[in-house]
Amino acid sequence: MAFFLKHSKGDWRTMRVREFFKLPDGRTARLFRLQSPSGELTADVSDFGGVLYAVNFPGRDGVPVDVVLGYRDPCDYLTCGTYFGALVGRVANRIAGASFTLDGVSYQVEANEKNNSLHGGVGFSHRLWEVREHRENLLALRLFSPDGEGGYPGDLTVDAVYRVTSENTLELEFQATTTMTTVVNLTGHAYFNLDGEGTGSVAGQSIQVNAAERQEVRPDLIPTGRLLPVVETPYDLRRVRSFRELLNVFPNGLDDNFRLPGEGGTMQWMATAFSTKTGIRLDLAGTDISVQLYTGGGLNGTDIGKSGRVYERFGGFCLEPQHLIDSPHHAAFPSIRLEPGETYRQKMEYRFSRVSD
Repeated sequence: MAFFLKHSKGDWRTMRVREFFKLPDGRTARLFRLQSPSGELTADVSDFGGVLYAVNFPGRDGVPVDVVLGYRDPCDYLTCGTYFGALVGRVANRIAGASFTLDGVSYQVEANEKNNSLHGGVGFSHRLWEVREHRENLLALRLFSPDGEGGYPGDLTVDAVYRVTSENTLELEFQATTTMTTVVNLTGHAYFNLDGEGTGSVAGQSIQVNAAERQEVRPDLIPTGRLLPVVETPYDLRRVRSFRELLNVFPNGLDDNFRLPGEGGTMQWMATAFSTKTGIRLDLAGTDISVQLYTGGGLNGTDIGKSGRVYERFGGFCLEPQHLIDSPHHAAFPSIRLEPGETYRQKMEYRFSRVSD
C-alpha cells in the first residue's frame, strides 16, 4: 500500500478516487486507483500531469511491492524538475537551442535546461488533465494545449489512456490532433525500482534493451546527428547487463536514447528489467522507434519518497519510449511533424511478472 499524506482523503478499500492535493488556484488534483481483474496489479494515477504515482505488484514472497518512485508530499509535483511519473510533451527529451523551424517559420519554445528545452518545459507534466472516463481498470485523460502555449504552434488535443489488463500489464496509449502543423513526441516518465521505491540504488538489478544503435550526443546531451552501433561497445545492452556493471563503466550513469529495430507503428519488445531480490520482472513493449534509458544520475538525496526515505543517486531508472531526440533539427531522423487531419498515436505496455514464474 502506498503511503499517503493528510492531503489524501478516503480509503482505497471503499473508494477508487482520492483527493491528492490542492492546486494554488483552488482546484483539486485527484488520485485514481486502477487494478487488474485478479487484483494482483494496481496502479495509482493522478489527473495532475497524468502522473503514475504508484504501481504495486507482489514479489516472489507474495507481498506487494511499490516499484514506482514518487514524492511523499504530493504538492512537490507542482515544482518538480524530476518529472516523476509524469506525461511529458509537447516534445519529450531535448530540443537544441529551444527553437525549431517548420515550413520556414521559426518557433521559440521554453528553455529550461540551459539554452535547450527539455520535456516541453513546464508543459503537460505540470497541467491538470480532464478526466474523461474512470473504470476499475481504466483512466482516460484529455489535455487541450492552445496555439502558442509553450511556443508551439496549433491547438493540440491530447488523449492519454491508462489501462490495467488481466495479464498484469499496465498500458499507456496516446492520441493527439492539431489545428496547425506542429511537432509532437509524447512519453511517460515513470521511474522504476524493482526492489521497491526508496530501497536505494538499482545497482543490483539488471537490464536488457532491444537496440543495435544509440544516438551519439554532445556533453549537453544534444544529438550530433549520428546513430552509432552498440556492438563491441559498453552500450551493448542486447544481452542482460547488471546496472552495477554499467555504473562501473559509466560513473555518471546512462541517459541515452537507443534506436529500436523497424520504423515504428507496430508493437515490439523494447526492454526487460528484473530484480533478483524481489523476483519482479518488467517487460516493456511499444510502438515507437526508440527508448531512452535514464539511470537516475540526477537524483541527489534531496527528494523525499513515498516511504519517507530520500531517493539517492541511481535510486530509479526510466525507460521512455519516444522518437529520436531533437528530430526537428535532423532531416535524416524520422519526422515528428503532425499535420491537421492526422492523428498522432503511440502505445506502450509495461508487463509485470516474477522471474520464477
